[in-house]
Amino acid sequence: MNDSILIIGAGIAGINAALNAAKYGAKVYLLDDTASIGGMMARLDKTFPTNDCSICIEAPQMYEVDNHPNIEILTNTEVRKVKKTEGGFNVRLVQKARFIDPEKCTGCGACIEACPVSILDEMDGKISGMRKLVYMPFPQAVPNIAVIDPDCRYGNMREQGACVGGCVVDCSQCRECPIALCVKACIEEGKDAVRLWQANKNLKLNVKSIIVAAGITDAKPPAGLHGYDVFDNVITYVQFERLMNAGGPTAGQIIRPSDQKHAHKIAWIQCAGRGLDHGVPYCSKVCCMVAAKQTIITKEHDSSVETSIFYNDLKAYGKGFWGFYQKAVENGVRYVRARPYDVFEDPESKNLTIRYEDLDSGKIMEEEVEILVLSTGLVPGDRNERLAKALKIELDRFGYFKEKNPLTAPLETKVDGIYLCGGATGPIDISESVVQASAASMKAVLH
Repeated sequence: MNDSILIIGAGIAGINAALNAAKYGAKVYLLDDTASIGGMMARLDKTFPTNDCSICIEAPQMYEVDNHPNIEILTNTEVRKVKKTEGGFNVRLVQKARFIDPEKCTGCGACIEACPVSILDEMDGKISGMRKLVYMPFPQAVPNIAVIDPDCRYGNMREQGACVGGCVVDCSQCRECPIALCVKACIEEGKDAVRLWQANKNLKLNVKSIIVAAGITDAKPPAGLHGYDVFDNVITYVQFERLMNAGGPTAGQIIRPSDQKHAHKIAWIQCAGRGLDHGVPYCSKVCCMVAAKQTIITKEHDSSVETSIFYNDLKAYGKGFWGFYQKAVENGVRYVRARPYDVFEDPESKNLTIRYEDLDSGKIMEEEVEILVLSTGLVPGDRNERLAKALKIELDRFGYFKEKNPLTAPLETKVDGIYLCGGATGPIDISESVVQASAASMKAVLH
């Protein structure tokens, strides 16, 4: 058995685990089921409590991973079966077709420009973010290769105006497409990288250990929660993060989804949905600091913007976090200890009225704002259940991977040789993820 390691999940935890293991001479396979490494951190604006540029921190590490001789990146790839052997693990993977030849694509964007159909972006759709059916996941994506939406390739977007999918001959039987505009544009650029006939690829690996860095995602609020999906100007804290991001759909302009006008009065509701039968039943740790960060940066954009945070309890659990909260207060952020219970919209102005109980005075109050941001918490990714079944490891009752013993065997699982780090174990911030990644990679190397 060789000394190779498989890392499942290529967010900030997976990237740091890969770099650390590779420094000690291990061959690392860094796997992600999306088209680019980077995870959630790559889509953030700033990191707390320093407010450093998120992608400025992560992009150099992504570049280093891409160019490290000991690391092989496997994007668009899923784990299908894992078999424990005497010396390690036999792993079966499937790499989904991206319908682009990675050896020929240079990321020039000609195919993207030629694509006639734009659809709402999965992350930015609520705040008017759009993408083409041929697209880059984000500007700094690694690998820097376009990907074609499978719905386009298989003819499901014809009604929306897609040029692919109307041919009587399937792409798998044809090598000269006279219809697809992306194919024509790529050939005109001299690349000929579009491969509509590309198929999924089965892969087999033999590794001595596995690190699960599956990551986390934001909880999606149910329709109607404080007006979400009912009123245009009610958004989640991740959507607001994209709104103030210079690389986001509004180029960093904090504008209202309803009319694209700059907002001058914004409120955050913390623990949105928590305690309800459909809400996140635990504290996600990071939300209080995320709200503080977003208010501080909003004030940096425009000091005249009024910002209010409605909260029950304040969690400032890390080094410098309490000072970060105090910085928000010093910048004029208003903290209201309250229990919001209803939101109404003015049909003409699209402004929102929040009705809440002031927990200090016991009075019922109302406040009008232009944007309402819901801090909904963090939840495990939807791939955890499939991964747990393939790896034969346990999940806890919330859907996170279960440690063998948090005190005596942290980051270990009941299967010898499989380790955990980052959001795989529960809600976590970036700095903690990096620390866990270093520990898990050392366990994997020494196994």
